[in-house]
Amino acid sequence: MKWLNVKFLDTNVLAYAFYSNENMGKCQAAITEGGLTDTFNLTEAFHIIEKETGSREVAQRAIRGLLKSNVGIASIDVNGIFESVKKSGSLKLSIFDTIHYVCALANNCDSILSYDKDFDKLDIPREEP
Repeated sequence: MKWLNVKFLDTNVLAYAFYSNENMGKCQAAITEGGLTDTFNLTEAFHIIEKETGSREVAQRAIRGLLKSNVGIASIDVNGIFESVKKSGSLKLSIFDTIHYVCALANNCDSILSYDKDFDKLDIPREEP
């Protein structure tokens, strides 16, 4: 069964929601609306939040908050990695973005919510919050 209007939330949307920046409010609203992300995005967001705030505690609270939010979290398994490695030759994405894209495809997402223009011109449209 395909869910309607499922948005895949990229790392930057997750991270921007937890430290002061021009997109913070929009990203917080996107998380409140819900969607889907993957386990790699959580680790990437943790790293960015810790770096931007200088606080591991802030990053820990942020990820705990995401785990309790309306955002579904897809696990990345060996099959997802294998599929991403296969597609990495034909896509002009980093391996991490390829993993996110493959996860969004596998979960029938209607769009990728991201500020990363590398997601433009793929089978799933990119939107900004």
